[in-house]
Amino acid sequence: MHRIFSSRWVLSGLSLTAGIGIGATLTAASDDLLNKSRDTSHSRGLLDRVPVIPIPSVDAASEISAYQPGQVAVNKSTAVMKYGFPSLSNVKSRESYVTSYDPRNRTAAWVIEQLNAETLTGTSDRKFCDFKEDDSVHVYHRSSNADYRGSGFDRGHLAAAANHKWSQKAMDETFYLSNVSPQNPHLNQNAWNNLEKYCRSLTKHYQNVFVCTGPLYLPR
Repeated sequence: MHRIFSSRWVLSGLSLTAGIGIGATLTAASDDLLNKSRDTSHSRGLLDRVPVIPIPSVDAASEISAYQPGQVAVNKSTAVMKYGFPSLSNVKSRESYVTSYDPRNRTAAWVIEQLNAETLTGTSDRKFCDFKEDDSVHVYHRSSNADYRGSGFDRGHLAAAANHKWSQKAMDETFYLSNVSPQNPHLNQNAWNNLEKYCRSLTKHYQNVFVCTGPLYLPR
């Protein structure tokens, strides 16, 4: 028995068998690690290709905080921010509304304002207000009063002046031409005016009313 297990051929056979077993084990482990590495790199590659949408900072008129009943302060416009915006380009906050400017059409893409019984009351008067250019918009992309002169269109408010009687400054800012869209005079003075009144009437039934307004361009 000693001779058999001590023979050169038996020892070589055992060594060869052990070598094959160890080699197979190492190969399987290497393939497993390679597959895991491929899966990880593939997943990582997919994630790397997912587009990331940048969230622009908003030039807020004041600190962002929720509006509280009975509060007459300068942060009314920021109360709407927690609900999100229709778009995120050229967003600007005013005293009582938030807007996104459309430089191609030289008017707002949309305006969001918050109405309640307090914002609709006050001593502000539109006779002290004048339509004016928005200096925060580049001169190449801003509208002017000359654009409307002789055009046959009214300068129609998006955020209505009567919605912001609580502050003369807030009312003044509704007269920026960046808060104005060209409107047919009959529409502006009738149906649109009635729609604004209806929005204000909702404050008799709801504590806060959020209004989002934007222009609609129809082909001629």
